[in-house]
Amino acid sequence: MTIERLSNSDYNLLNELREPTEKLLNNHLENAKLWYPHEEVPFTGAISFDSNNPWLPDQYPLSEGVRSAIFVNLLTEDNLPYYSNTLLSHSIPNHPLRDWNHQWTMEEWKHSAVIRDWVLTTRAIDPVMLEDGRRVQMKLGEVPEPESLPDLIVYTSFQELATQVAHRNTGKELDKDKLGKRVMALVAGDEKLHHEFYVNLSKSAFEVEPSRMVISALKQLKGFKMPGTGIPDFAAHSRKIEKSGIYNIPQFYDNVVIPTLSRWDIDNIESLTDEAKVARDKLNRYVTMLSKIAIRQSQNN
Repeated sequence: MTIERLSNSDYNLLNELREPTEKLLNNHLENAKLWYPHEEVPFTGAISFDSNNPWLPDQYPLSEGVRSAIFVNLLTEDNLPYYSNTLLSHSIPNHPLRDWNHQWTMEEWKHSAVIRDWVLTTRAIDPVMLEDGRRVQMKLGEVPEPESLPDLIVYTSFQELATQVAHRNTGKELDKDKLGKRVMALVAGDEKLHHEFYVNLSKSAFEVEPSRMVISALKQLKGFKMPGTGIPDFAAHSRKIEKSGIYNIPQFYDNVVIPTLSRWDIDNIESLTDEAKVARDKLNRYVTMLSKIAIRQSQNN
């Protein structure tokens, strides 16, 4: 999407959000933690992959769910160029949102670097499977494609927090000695700050165009999918991750949906169009349904 393809509504919203975007970017720069991937990986324990030292699963015993989580998390980060392109397509020249996107890209690449180095050093997952998956994922270039600026910032508000939860919970399943807990905690910490940017930018957008934002909240929540759907056997890996409790509907409901929606306080927004009021009612019904599914799944585990 180029500037010529931006709708008038999105163009106007971008201009209205110029000041809050700049403030949020500056706030992020003040709070972002500087860390270096090369300092976080136990390179002293690395062994070359050759005919005498092939990868074997017992070199780092992990459950299938944890291996799938690492695999999906890393390949999702590898797909970074396509996400960056999507984010930039909803911006305009000389807007702080474009500066944010560049900052975000720089930080996300670091996540890919540190997780990959950690995986290869610790032999946490099969490097052949990893590379085969990376080639497929990046050749497809499959990413979420929000249709509008409200869709984009609503989706990323949910997605960044969901990613933080997935990295955090993956880290809980790893041991301290091989530094996996610390690596995932650092990545999760960055993702939480990314969520803070988007959830607050969305909050500002709710003040400018509440009706469009409510409609987007319904649309993006009902259709929400984590990035990574182009990963080979994504559905099978997702089931293993869900079964392990790293990321499932109860996690999504309790740790992503409710915290995000509570920041926007949608029920108390006034001056909505009739269409937006209907969307808000549908959103509340959908959240209630998610709650019931989450409770049922938690009871069955």
